[in-house]
Amino acid sequence: MRSRNIVVIGASAGGIEALGEVAANLPSDFQGSICLVQHLAASTNSQFDRVLKRRMSLPVEIAVDRNRIQPGTFYVAPPDQHLLIDGEQMFLSRGPRENRVRPAVDPLFRSAALARGERAVGVILSGSLDDGTSGLLSIQKAGGVTIVQEPSTALAPDMPQSALDSVDVDHCLPPDEIGSLLGRLTSESVEASSKFKPDEQETAWLKQEVGILMKERSDIATASGLGDLVPASCPECGGPLWEVKDDVKRFRCHTGHAYTARHLAAGLKEAEEQALWVALRVMEERVRMLRRLSSSDIAKGKNRSAGSFTQRAEEAQEHVDRLRDLLSDPARLAAS
Repeated sequence: MRSRNIVVIGASAGGIEALGEVAANLPSDFQGSICLVQHLAASTNSQFDRVLKRRMSLPVEIAVDRNRIQPGTFYVAPPDQHLLIDGEQMFLSRGPRENRVRPAVDPLFRSAALARGERAVGVILSGSLDDGTSGLLSIQKAGGVTIVQEPSTALAPDMPQSALDSVDVDHCLPPDEIGSLLGRLTSESVEASSKFKPDEQETAWLKQEVGILMKERSDIATASGLGDLVPASCPECGGPLWEVKDDVKRFRCHTGHAYTARHLAAGLKEAEEQALWVALRVMEERVRMLRRLSSSDIAKGKNRSAGSFTQRAEEAQEHVDRLRDLLSDPARLAAS
């Protein structure tokens, strides 16, 4: 029987609570494989495998590069590594961050769409901003099943709501109903011809994007037809950005960093603050240098030039004080 054999789950803020409910309601004879990306800081020591082991009977493992994906097993992406599906095995990558995180939800979902097509099931749980929306759309276009946590049940409803706004999802449920649904979906047969037929050009773009993290491609600028150059720079590396041709507005730089429009705006805001701190440092160094010049000229009896340096230092100090006040006021900085 040709069955749905891979479930990919994406979660962020509030996701561990939702995952616990999903896991608790998976059937004990569940035969599909599950791959999870939960956004983590690079330095975090993941405890999700231990948490999930307490909630379900399925074996739970931290994903290992190149290991074969086994049926009836729950795999968790390790910190600071993208988890991808490469045929029948897992692939871990420390490639470019997507939406400012690694691991990221969308790369896992895109790789599942590419590798398994209509046999893939994508699930979006609680989280902030719009991670996972683009990847879930890829699964839908490949003929897979799309599931979203009911936003009203999520501690952070942004991710599920974004998916609902952009994808005509198959199921929108509270997390305690998703586990049993996954059991039913993975036990059903799947027709070889799905209701969605992937467009050849879209499939080619999908291969190009997955290939970036599979180390098959290093320069997005050489990816034919992927997108158009835009007048903005990558917040992480400063490189040029291309707007990817997709139903979800998103961008990539030539080294591969990727952002939805919302994450790009947030990333540019962070870059702006960093630039302001650099400007403050340079301005303070200028004030100190002007004062040293003034002191030096006073010692040499050059009072006229010393006065000029002092005046310029005082004027520069006023700008320093205003900028420091701005940086120390989160509300003003956020509104700027």
